Amino acid sequence: MASWRHLSRVIVMQSFFEYIIRKADLDDILKCNLSSYGEKIEDPAFAESLIKKMAKHQKGIEKWIKKYAPEWPLEKMNPVERVILILGICELVYPEKDVPMNVAINEAIELAKAYGDENSGKFVNGVLNSVAHDKTIKK
Repeated sequence: MASWRHLSRVIVMQSFFEYIIRKADLDDILKCNLSSYGEKIEDPAFAESLIKKMAKHQKGIEKWIKKYAPEWPLEKMNPVERVILILGICELVYPEKDVPMNVAINEAIELAKAYGDENSGKFVNGVLNSVAHDKTIKK
């Protein structure tokens, strides 16, 4: 059984995807998705904090994606992979105190395997490991 934090990440990923595609209000999207699918989430503040950081730092996070996936322009990248990378990089570069780096990477890889295509897990793993080993991020 998946943890409530894993479920939170799934809802955050889906909500952020909807936010990017529909350009609707992020808070409204997240509230709707949490009320519809988040009954097993123990602490919705985790999802709320993560998605707010993703939105706040999206442009900076996308610079990391461009740096470590230069052959994939953002506009041509699979949008699911793009959102998963934004989520994963957000957790690496702007971490919660109690989320280890390897957990953030593994969670993003699992999302990519579940929601992306057959190569998404490898792609997300490669980009996130490159970010994790970048000497400019605080660990």
